[in-house]
Amino acid sequence: MALQGNDLLVVQSQTDSQLYKLKVSDLDIYLEGSTGIQFRGSVDLNNSPAAQTPTVTLPAANGDLYIVEADAATIDAGWVMEGGTTSASENDRIIWDGDSNVWVLVAGGTSTGGTVTDITATLPLECDGDTINPVLTINQARTTTAAGAAADGKGTAGAVARLAEDADVVHTSGTAATDAVVTADLLKATNDIVNGLALAAGGVQTVTTKDANSNAALAISPTAGNVEIEINTASDSEYGVVQIANDSDITNGTAGPTAVVDASQLKDAIDNLPQTALNSITEGGTDIVAGALEIVTDADNDVTIGVKADTFCPADFSALDDINA
Repeated sequence: MALQGNDLLVVQSQTDSQLYKLKVSDLDIYLEGSTGIQFRGSVDLNNSPAAQTPTVTLPAANGDLYIVEADAATIDAGWVMEGGTTSASENDRIIWDGDSNVWVLVAGGTSTGGTVTDITATLPLECDGDTINPVLTINQARTTTAAGAAADGKGTAGAVARLAEDADVVHTSGTAATDAVVTADLLKATNDIVNGLALAAGGVQTVTTKDANSNAALAISPTAGNVEIEINTASDSEYGVVQIANDSDITNGTAGPTAVVDASQLKDAIDNLPQTALNSITEGGTDIVAGALEIVTDADNDVTIGVKADTFCPADFSALDDINA
């Protein structure tokens, strides 16, 4: 398992003989930042110092540091290692300790990683040239005219600052920002308008409704290009078109916006109503059988009239049973 930057090492201070912890990342910073450390390149510990390219001359300068470039199951005897260390892994470090005339091995992880010794950037990427803490930047994309005016040889390729929004391309109030790249959806909206003008040159560019009566009866989509206009169908909650009822609709009492009556149909219905209203019905008159009629008026003012059975006299006497039968 590779060492992580937050892994801890245990060290003993030679000042007070106490044990302390040390993070690997802090050790890396110390090794890279110490004035006594000099990075010299990489070495293959499977071969002797003299077999390296360039040759490693011993004794080395105190603090010389090399990166181990390949796993070494058995370190060549030419490398005198502190504590008799016999093996090393790719990405480990060795540092020459001039006081003890030995190489100190600092574990650096597995072969999956390494130390960057150089960075080459290709436009539009640029590097500041720092070999220890390199900073990469990417140029901003620009027009051929702008690149020619700059005369810096960096060309036109690069990153875009941002993508344009609706507010950037509105023809009356858009920002028209030169660093905002137009996306396909914004370009399509323009193309729709252009296509509409091509179909009817000089014609209407956009179609909208003021909805002055606040009825929202018209539906317009899209408002530019190949415009489609539709009138809503009327309902209990929406304004729109209706259809005049026919005789069948009136007879059947059809409901809804497809069966509304016009003035002539309403007049016909009114003309067929009684001209004089009936206020009430009562039993009365001369030479009558009082109480023979039963008259009932319900809550809807519907009147029901009937002849009581005990006063009823059938008109067709021949229908009666024969008394002598």
